[in-house]
Amino acid sequence: MDFFAQVNTSNNFNEDVTREKHLPLIQVEDVGNDKHKIIVDVGGGKHPNDIDHWIQWVEVRLDDMFVGRAEFSAKVMEPVVEFVVNCKGTCNISALARCNKHGLWLTTAKCS
Repeated sequence: MDFFAQVNTSNNFNEDVTREKHLPLIQVEDVGNDKHKIIVDVGGGKHPNDIDHWIQWVEVRLDDMFVGRAEFSAKVMEPVVEFVVNCKGTCNISALARCNKHGLWLTTAKCS
């Protein structure tokens, strides 16, 4: 399988093939007044962070609307980012991460 031929998700790819964890883990915290903190941790600390293999960036979307992007440097930064968003009712959150060796990885969650 060519990692760069698709957006990899838990439904279409088994992470165990790469022997690393790539899926963005999404945590949502209600901070009041229709605001939610979205925390994205790529691989839950189980992805390499070396000069030749690292998570380059993470993008977050809320109901398909771009929220923001964080870029990471190898070795000196961990692929963890927080965004605070305004969300009334139920919203769909997606986090897209890019590994320099294994392409794009997408996870979705609900914010309510």
